[in-house]
Amino acid sequence: MSNPEEHYKNLAEQDALRRGLTPEEYGVYKGSEGSLVKPVNSAGGLLILSIILTVIGLFIVYLIGVLIAQSLGSAPVVEGDSEVTPVMWIFIIGYFVFPVWSWIYYAKERRAQKLRVQRGLPKNLR
Repeated sequence: MSNPEEHYKNLAEQDALRRGLTPEEYGVYKGSEGSLVKPVNSAGGLLILSIILTVIGLFIVYLIGVLIAQSLGSAPVVEGDSEVTPVMWIFIIGYFVFPVWSWIYYAKERRAQKLRVQRGLPKNLR
């Protein structure tokens, strides 16, 4: 089986060709193959998603700061709190891939949107 990233890249290229667009003008994949819900693929939708994921990430950074302050004795430790295990740390650190990934997709779609507008095409593709 091929790489999923390559698969969706090929689908995006095929859809771009069908629409008469270059891959740069097309932006992120507009289809819903492999999706249970309608995908967010407009620049505005990706911006909102990126902001939400970034705010959640900032809250996680704040909580990590609280953990550090508690371990240094600068903040009180609440009785009954559990220790953060190495597996938990993997998931916490792994979360930060998603905001970065969403900002990359937003930038790609925003560039594509600007190219489409320059050509007199619709700002958003359906």
